[in-house]
Amino acid sequence: MQANALTKKINDALAQAATLVEEKDVAAAADILRQEIESVEKLNLYNDGQADYYDFNTLMEMVMFQSQHPELQPVADIEEPLNRLYAMYGSLLLEQGKLDEAEEALAIAMDWNPMSADIAFEHAEIFKQKKDWEKLKELTTAIFPIAYKRREIAHCYRNLGYYFVEKQMWDEAVGCYLLSMSFADAEGRYQAELELKYIHEETEGQAQRPSIGAMRSYGEKYGFPIGPDAKIIETAMQYGKAMLANKKYEHANYFLDIAYKLTESKELKELIDNINKVLK
Repeated sequence: MQANALTKKINDALAQAATLVEEKDVAAAADILRQEIESVEKLNLYNDGQADYYDFNTLMEMVMFQSQHPELQPVADIEEPLNRLYAMYGSLLLEQGKLDEAEEALAIAMDWNPMSADIAFEHAEIFKQKKDWEKLKELTTAIFPIAYKRREIAHCYRNLGYYFVEKQMWDEAVGCYLLSMSFADAEGRYQAELELKYIHEETEGQAQRPSIGAMRSYGEKYGFPIGPDAKIIETAMQYGKAMLANKKYEHANYFLDIAYKLTESKELKELIDNINKVLK
């Protein structure tokens, strides 16, 4: 479908802002997005009461939302990239240290897309910078139920590791950073390694690696899971198998691949390999 005029206008503003960020002119980039937001808000979009309007970035985000909120009907996924507009604006405000303004913009981005872990992490970062450690923990633990990529789960554990470091709860911090490394990409593993090195130096090697049983106890006490959210895996499996039954192989591959990356199940790997043979 051809993008409508407003979508193109927003995308143009986002592209201009991205170019200015590359040129290290963050203030000018933020100003472009502020003007675009003011223009969009004057239009008073999607207040007709006919549906609950959201702006999801991926199909998985939309089906997670529907599975978590079956009471909301109908749900409409709009075309205009409003979550990206507010999220990028909030991130630029955060970069400039305008924390309260950033919080407002990122909260609106999360209203448009409550399933984006990336936006939720930016929102949590505000409280990290404010040194509000309890709020950082609260917001981070709330991200696990929408974290469907391994790097997002790793980020959750790194945030918790940071929280425990600030509370000088060293064993808990070590456990969280080690958990993060089992899900992280190369950059995430490097960040965790730096933090573990810091803990080792700070505690003169006294911080201990907790057992998995101890980590489960910490998780129960502080409200975080050990591993991926079971509901996310269930949702991806359910949609993947439904798509497969209907011979919608690309969609089946999409959902089952999400489940596979979270579980590394041999059975799923074989199923995906067979789907890929059909798609070739």
